[in-house]
Amino acid sequence: MTDAMTDAQAARTTRMFAEIAREPVEVEKIRGTYYALGSELACLRIFAKYQANGTVHNPKARVGYSANKQRWFFALDT
Repeated sequence: MTDAMTDAQAARTTRMFAEIAREPVEVEKIRGTYYALGSELACLRIFAKYQANGTVHNPKARVGYSANKQRWFFALDT
């Protein structure tokens, strides 16, 4: 599996995360993990959506603050 996304995949993934977040986000794929970068609220909304799919914690989804990028992120391991 390659980390490179086609333009169509990048647009589709960005649109999907932005719809969940209800605001614009930037999406990157790094070493098999999708990152949505945005406001704290946007990232928490995406995280809550992935956790709402069941009562068990989803270990592939996480949210946090990147000191390097000085932005909040939602990460989804694939």
